[in-house]
Amino acid sequence: MKKPSKSEKILLEEISEFAKKLQQSTRGLTIGELIKLVRIQLGMSQSTLSKRACIPQSTVSRVEGSKKISTLATLAKILDALSCNLVITPVLKEPIDIIRSKQAKKRANEKISYLRGTMSLENQEPDEKLIKELIKEEEKELLHGSSSKLWEK
Repeated sequence: MKKPSKSEKILLEEISEFAKKLQQSTRGLTIGELIKLVRIQLGMSQSTLSKRACIPQSTVSRVEGSKKISTLATLAKILDALSCNLVITPVLKEPIDIIRSKQAKKRANEKISYLRGTMSLENQEPDEKLIKELIKEEEKELLHGSSSKLWEK
């Protein structure tokens, strides 16, 4: 697997940050409501839009009323007829480093819990300080080692 580059990470985080701002600026409006706003601002009727998009007028009505989940192809036709682009982008819920750290902590805890359980069966319960140290070491190894170990069980 290709090692992630710092520049790609920065680019992804910038795109995600921009997309979050875009999400906030839509003020919770659905894609259908946004389409209707654009259509009205352009002074276009649903009938005209449907003809320009080569789809039934009832489809435009359902999309605008958010009563129908449209295919991407239908949305692309409608938006193209409105001289708009459809933008779909992943939005990170947290920065990449935080996501990776959380996953490393989870995997380290799983691994050390298994070790702890095995040792308990043999009446060799390690002390909490040792457990915490082992978890930290495992986290570090997962974050700086092979990325596949971080995500695969």
